Amino acid sequence: MDTFWPGLGANWGRWGDEDERGALNLAGPERVRAAAGGVRTGRAISLARPLRNGLPAYYPRAGDTAFEHQMITWWGSNAGGDVQAASDRLTSECHGLEITHMDALSHIGHRGRGYGGRDFASMTGPDGAARCDITAAVPVVTRAVLADIPRLRGVEHLPAGTAVGHDELAAAAPGLGPGDALIVRTGRWSAPAPDPGPDDDGDRYGHLSGLHPDALRFVADRDAAVVGTDGPGDAFPVAVDDCRLPVHVLALVYLGVHLVHSMALDELADALAAEGRDDFMLVIGPLAVPGGTGSPVTPVAVL
Repeated sequence: MDTFWPGLGANWGRWGDEDERGALNLAGPERVRAAAGGVRTGRAISLARPLRNGLPAYYPRAGDTAFEHQMITWWGSNAGGDVQAASDRLTSECHGLEITHMDALSHIGHRGRGYGGRDFASMTGPDGAARCDITAAVPVVTRAVLADIPRLRGVEHLPAGTAVGHDELAAAAPGLGPGDALIVRTGRWSAPAPDPGPDDDGDRYGHLSGLHPDALRFVADRDAAVVGTDGPGDAFPVAVDDCRLPVHVLALVYLGVHLVHSMALDELADALAAEGRDDFMLVIGPLAVPGGTGSPVTPVAVL
């Protein structure tokens, strides 16, 4: 089946009509062994942003904050006998612009259809996702390749709103292979805070660097299993007038490629550059939430 983007088809039915794991089917035991075989120093680097109280909420219905850490018990609370206990509660959005998270294939629909051509109205509802929830993605262990676009361009970070396309990814990640994860750095977290942009049309994004829809041709050509970025995935403003989230739509709906957003990639980029390499072992363990359309994650790179 063709998509709305020239030269890019869909993976519907490729792994069977009932498939809910999508391109992660490509990240099987062989890719895990390849990832493990590439570990040299054993250094582990967290690719997650800190979760802090007060992060701005993304969805209006989420309330005042995207994340809340609340203590339930602390010193003075007895667990029983002479034992004290401290415990807490976490409340978090699963999506947004600040939290490092992974999208399930049920997160996005297009023209009434979700991944595999399913009726999107039947995939998700008030009780959660009935198909393609985040548990289908648990766990992710594979070889990954970093496309460090600022380093390719010889700059510290990309200008806000930059869209990275097929050709730059091909130049920055020539070794990407089937079942690998493509991780794209724009330098977002080392850049000055961008101008929020116009808000008279309800724009929640402003100007943010990310991927151009044509980047998904590279993803499809190389059979990448997952795509992660240090931004929202799509570059904003988007390059397609009639589709609000073209990268999300092409990846999640048509290709079945899970997306990871708002990753912390600066330390990883420096470490890989110091070793003269761009590949590493990637481990992601989304929360196993039945019905979840996504999950906060702490991706770990093992060098």
